[in-house]
Amino acid sequence: MGDLQSSPAARELEEERHRLLADLERERNQLLRNIETCRIRDIERPFIGEWSLKDIVGHVATWEAEVVLALRQLREGRRPAILDFDRAHLDEWNQEHVERKRDLNFWCVLEQLRGGRRRLLDEIAQVSDEDLADEGSVHRRLVRSVADHDREHWHQIAAHLAGMLGARHTGFVSVPEEASQDT
Repeated sequence: MGDLQSSPAARELEEERHRLLADLERERNQLLRNIETCRIRDIERPFIGEWSLKDIVGHVATWEAEVVLALRQLREGRRPAILDFDRAHLDEWNQEHVERKRDLNFWCVLEQLRGGRRRLLDEIAQVSDEDLADEGSVHRRLVRSVADHDREHWHQIAAHLAGMLGARHTGFVSVPEEASQDT
């Protein structure tokens, strides 16, 4: 029998892991580029709707932390709470978590975003290639939801910077919606 690690199937799974990680990196880099393009005054003042740039950064960081927790729960053999999130309360939940970060300075919130990505990558490193590559796996949907969430928000920021009324919708409405599809 041949070594499983060198089989075409194993290489394909590893390549899918690399594609998923590359998507995460590409979407986060674009989000950070768009954040860096904003003016200092946009940090604290309403920027998109009622949310400032700091609010948006904090929101993205909060949902990424929820995905890190969900991956940890899966690793421990538990059902992630995010899969049972009551989407009827999504706006309220988002606003409550944005309010929690309002007293922090922008650089602290931005560091939470960066630290959250490091924790996410640490959790992903513990997920098997099979779980990341399987289209129906919760692991994959969770990781995909983070990249899609970054994309959704960098599109909104780009549209605002370009003077457009809004950005085209790029996917699911929310992280928990995407994570819990088909569960």
